[in-house]
Parts: sequence; C-alpha cells; structure tokens
Amino acid sequence: MVDARTFLIRSLRRVIAGGDMTNDELDAAIADPAQLRGAERKAWHGLSYWADDDDIRGKDPAYAPSRRRQLTDLLTDLEREDGN
Repeated sequence: MVDARTFLIRSLRRVIAGGDMTNDELDAAIADPAQLRGAERKAWHGLSYWADDDDIRGKDPAYAPSRRRQLTDLLTDLEREDGN
C-alpha cells in the first residue's frame, strides 16, 4: 500500500501530464482525508475538485489547462514540504 503523500504526488503528476483522477481512486487510496494536513490536504482537495469537475472540463476547453496549472502549484508545494 502506498502512503498518502506518495499517492498524492503520483496522482498530481498523472493529471498534470494529461491523465485523469476519479473520486473512487481518491477514496480507495485515502480513506480519511480529514486526517491530512498542510500541503497534503490541499493536494487532496485539488484532486477531488478535478474528479468532481469532469462535466465542466467537457463544456469549457479553457478549464482543464487552468486547473492543471493550479494542480502544478499544489504539487510544487507538496514536494517543497517534502524536501524534494
């Protein structure tokens, strides 16, 4: 089992690179997101919003690139907090 931080980093990288994320994946990997703190919590929320907003991405072509930029910032913060 991968720890929460590793899962979040891998998932952010995947979405930023053009992949996708579902709420089922988030729920399976992180059973209790309320336990997350700091950059991990922000990253989880960012991925959760991404998973929730597939309908918006389908309607607005500018939305996905904008959200991916935000996810890139979250990844930077998470890696900085991790010392990478």
